[in-house]
Amino acid sequence: MSAQSTAPTTGRFAWLEPVKGLAIFMVIAYHVTLYLKTADVDAVLGRAKAVFELFPMPAFFLIAGIFAGRHGATKFRALWKRRLLPLLYLYVLWSVIRTIFYFVIPGLNGELGEIPATDPLALPLILFWPSSSYWFLYALFLFTLFRWLIARAPIWVQLAGSGLVSTLFTSGLVDAHNIGWNRVGALFFFFTLGAVFSREIRDLVERARPVHLGIAFAVLVVSTALIVLGFRWVPLVVLVGQLAAVAVGILVVRYLVRVPGFGIFTSMGTASLKLYLLHLYVIVLATALIALLEPAWPRWVDVGVQVALVVLTVLASFGLARLTSRVRWLYAPPAFLRGPRRRGAQDRTPDDPEKAVTPPTELSPRPTEVRE
Repeated sequence: MSAQSTAPTTGRFAWLEPVKGLAIFMVIAYHVTLYLKTADVDAVLGRAKAVFELFPMPAFFLIAGIFAGRHGATKFRALWKRRLLPLLYLYVLWSVIRTIFYFVIPGLNGELGEIPATDPLALPLILFWPSSSYWFLYALFLFTLFRWLIARAPIWVQLAGSGLVSTLFTSGLVDAHNIGWNRVGALFFFFTLGAVFSREIRDLVERARPVHLGIAFAVLVVSTALIVLGFRWVPLVVLVGQLAAVAVGILVVRYLVRVPGFGIFTSMGTASLKLYLLHLYVIVLATALIALLEPAWPRWVDVGVQVALVVLTVLASFGLARLTSRVRWLYAPPAFLRGPRRRGAQDRTPDDPEKAVTPPTELSPRPTEVRE
């Protein structure tokens, strides 16, 4: 969830929204496989786990950092009002909604993390033990705050420090035993990279040629092979693979953005916040119904069910987004929380909740019996 963007999303920057759309689509597809596995539907798409790990969340945080490039020079009061408050508000609000949902509809296997959603400690601990469903919002809150604190440090210190932290987590040398904290540690580098080199990244994408896509793809293949062969513990292997995957994803989208039909990813990118917040409820309910059938189907049926549920989740999430869009407090803090406007000053808090926060992608909630 990025802050209000000053970059256009047409012309030379037309790749920004569809990259987000591709990332949220991959998140939905991945979560469908995780939940269906708990219903004994073979997670065929789950065999491509490395791809889902390397691209979606790093891409989201890189773009979020690009949108946040100027926050380092913002006064804290303005940063809190325009950026930090909306993120923290959404994280707390939707954590409450998630808890109410599982209390109202008990028995669903909907919590894919260490603390069940209905545990009495789940809500009080969300600032210390991030929710596995909505950790992404909390991560953006923390990244925005940390980036503001270190913005005046030399660029090499910002990149080296965040890169070191991310490497410690991606290599497994540090394990917080919490999905949220592990993701926060692993992905801070990409937010920092986007914030520090926001203009340069956009220029590089514009100047890139097919040979650069080929080089990035070759690095991605090697990194993925090393991860599959069990070498993810080697420092920088995962981080380099993530950088290559993001480069490949962005450049492919840049070339395909004008292909007929590809606009669906632009629409998904524009609505990515709402799709992120809503899609898990669709998947959980659908998985519960499928589990009632006690599936023991042939592989081709399992594949068809997964593909169908991915499509259904996307369409249903769009429908829920449209239905809830008029309930503004679901997606942006109400005016009384933002405080009074200063006399003579324009309140620059975005009216459009999609511009107040720009999400995800690999949210990685999972059932306690599922291990990534």
